[in-house]
Amino acid sequence: MLISVLFLYHTLFGLSKAIAIKSPYPYNDISKVGTQQDLFKYLDGSAPYVSFPVNTSISKEVPEGCKMTQVQLFARHGERYPSTSAGKRILKIWNKLSNFTGRFNGTLSFLNDDYTFFLNPENLELLVSENNTLNPANPYLGSLDAERHAEEFLAQYSDLLTKGGNLTVFASSSRRVHDTAQDFIQALGNSYNVDLQILSEDPSQGANSLTPAYACGTWNESEGSEIIDQFDTNYLVDIADRINSNNIGLNFTQTDAFNLFNWCAFENNVRGYSDMCNIFTMDELLKYSYYTDLESYYSDFEGCSVCRAIGSIPFNASVNLLTSKEEDLDQKVWISFTHDTDIINYLSAVGLFDNGKPLTGKHMPFFEHIFRKAWIAPCGARLYTQKFSCNGDSTTQNSTQSFVRYVLNDVVIPMENCNSGPGFSCELSDFVNYAQQRMDGIDYVQQCNSTQYSNETALTFYWDYKTKNYTAPLLLQ
Repeated sequence: MLISVLFLYHTLFGLSKAIAIKSPYPYNDISKVGTQQDLFKYLDGSAPYVSFPVNTSISKEVPEGCKMTQVQLFARHGERYPSTSAGKRILKIWNKLSNFTGRFNGTLSFLNDDYTFFLNPENLELLVSENNTLNPANPYLGSLDAERHAEEFLAQYSDLLTKGGNLTVFASSSRRVHDTAQDFIQALGNSYNVDLQILSEDPSQGANSLTPAYACGTWNESEGSEIIDQFDTNYLVDIADRINSNNIGLNFTQTDAFNLFNWCAFENNVRGYSDMCNIFTMDELLKYSYYTDLESYYSDFEGCSVCRAIGSIPFNASVNLLTSKEEDLDQKVWISFTHDTDIINYLSAVGLFDNGKPLTGKHMPFFEHIFRKAWIAPCGARLYTQKFSCNGDSTTQNSTQSFVRYVLNDVVIPMENCNSGPGFSCELSDFVNYAQQRMDGIDYVQQCNSTQYSNETALTFYWDYKTKNYTAPLLLQ
């Protein structure tokens, strides 16, 4: 059936325009749209955006008596379709379900209705947008997420921009990253002259990249596998057994059960809800979440021997921007878009979630488990580095002092050992000392043997983009 509707979701979510959509859509239960947000923080960062679940109750606005002088944004692309490899695994399950000749029972009974499978192979790897969503009432479009984010950005940081002035934004060359950046830029409006620089994700870009992991020849995907393999996966057996007992002859496997979590996450991105999410118990969601945290911890974070070195590339660039004189920089706002793993690598260097206690595969350490991938890098993740100046007190010789702090996914995350400044910030010179300690003994070029791919040994594009003009071709990856 052809549906012609005017949906006001832009207005509903704080945006100023509506979208007219006229195209064929399958049946969707509107009453279910947007009802599964409580699950997103367990789904490996594959589900729609969610604010950091632990609110520190610290205002992210500039503290009283202070003035924002610089902001850096390091962001992930918005809600997406699965990768080609993840899509194939989900499609394999769909083929098994499609070939089942019986009537579905239990939590799979929704498949007896007029269910439409949510994946089209043509959309794999892409940002979810008005042009490819399965549901015109879907509030989780990656394009909408970027637009909402841009309006929130303007509400807080527009004073750092000059109307009619120039602003350069940076994005890696993945199409969904680029499209997120474009949607963000479009929502900034016509008051600024915005230029988008596209950085290649090819290893030949070396350290001068938003994706320096690609030029790290020593990165080992299997590092930590012995620890990860210790984790009890009987919860997957329970899921498969429960499905099989209700649907004799379906023959679901543990692998199928594992991939259903991705089905749940990505269908929410595409449709706005997923009946497949109802298969899991809360215990199963918690165990899946911890398992994926283990995987990420040892492949992209502190359990990875070279990931702090990889993250040192954006971290060192960030410190250089923070310590530069204002008159030496072209702008006060630095906006970059990339992938989840790049944000996690970056945070490995920053150390916000490094408590010195490696994750274990032998049990779930609830009270020492501070690294949670889905909390840190959901679709649309946004890491802000704020720099503000404040009036000094009688004990200081300077009339003003500068301070630094981080805001991750809408929540201020204080640095554990440096937070005595206004708004639980870190005084700039103390921050620089902290950064030097974090980077002591870290050498990206040496540890990654990156010169086998490139002679680029540092991130320079924040400073040389006017002369080099980065225009890499877009890739589906």
